[in-house]
Amino acid sequence: MKQFIESLGRYSSLKAVQILIAILNQGEIGINEICQLTDLKKSTVFRILQEMVESNLLTKNEETKQYSLGIHAIDALHIKRLDDVLVDLAGPEMKKLSDLSKETIHLMAPDSDEVTYIAKVDAQNEIQLKSKVGWHIPMYCTSAGKIFLAYKSHEELMQYLRTHDLRKRTEHTITDVDQLSAELELVREQGYALDRQEHVPDVVCIGAPIFNQEGAVVGTISISAPEYRFSLEKAISFSEEVKKSAATITGYLQDKNS
Repeated sequence: MKQFIESLGRYSSLKAVQILIAILNQGEIGINEICQLTDLKKSTVFRILQEMVESNLLTKNEETKQYSLGIHAIDALHIKRLDDVLVDLAGPEMKKLSDLSKETIHLMAPDSDEVTYIAKVDAQNEIQLKSKVGWHIPMYCTSAGKIFLAYKSHEELMQYLRTHDLRKRTEHTITDVDQLSAELELVREQGYALDRQEHVPDVVCIGAPIFNQEGAVVGTISISAPEYRFSLEKAISFSEEVKKSAATITGYLQDKNS
């Protein structure tokens, strides 16, 4: 979604949205029809279409000279729909973990090379975490992010490591590629990931993966809390419950899509 918005931001927002809506409603459409539906000048439509094709927002059928949604637009629409489904399905399990731990429960989804909060249940405590639905956080130093990295293909993981600086955010952040790789292997083996105060000082988190019908990780559910009341040992004590909740949501999602 972030990549989609950044690409869309290159254009006059209203004109670009008009064109996207026209194509979304028609499926595949030619430039003359787009001009008729949007009341935009042909030169303007042609320029925006060309740039959108270059950005993979649209694709052009060279034989029919018609345009349809490209991979970035399709991915953005798919992510939005899937996020909504996950939030609906995860509600009962988030409440269950909240009642069990009394701490903050997050539902996370991947967004390009970051992770975004898509749902949150606040801790049953006066001192709350400052996370907010819609915020983006890095992958390499968060429990949710480690899960998404752990289940990437080798080629995808290597691409991520080549293009991202493992910046030290706290004294506990893993910045060594070999150490991070070993950590990701452990995530796959144990079925959950930990954030040992690696993203935010004094915050510990444990999360588990949610899978779609094809076996791809599409979300995570986690418990997060300040270290003074949620030690690493206490976080790990919830590992089976977090994994069970993630498995339950996975089952709901796979049944829904079967």
